[in-house]
Amino acid sequence: MSYKSTLKRLGKILGIVFILIILILVIYIMANGLGLIKELDFGAGAYYYADIPEFAKYVNANHFTSGFPMWIHIMLFLIWGAIMYRLWTWLDKKFTTKGD
Repeated sequence: MSYKSTLKRLGKILGIVFILIILILVIYIMANGLGLIKELDFGAGAYYYADIPEFAKYVNANHFTSGFPMWIHIMLFLIWGAIMYRLWTWLDKKFTTKGD
């Protein structure tokens, strides 16, 4: 077995393990209702902020605390956006046919 094929196989195995770990974490988070506000049980509609009564009191308060400064949160958000933009443009180029 060549070095390249071994690396390819290892990459596939690690990818499958990574996906399984993510799925297990997602199921755990969903089963335990982590991240939800109990008094705002709108189901999937809870993510549409217009549906939440007095939404401003949940975002304009001091209940969100973090050990990191706000600029780190903003930078992580922007980095994530840049990564997702690059991923989608790469996928678009990869799967777009010449005739499109």
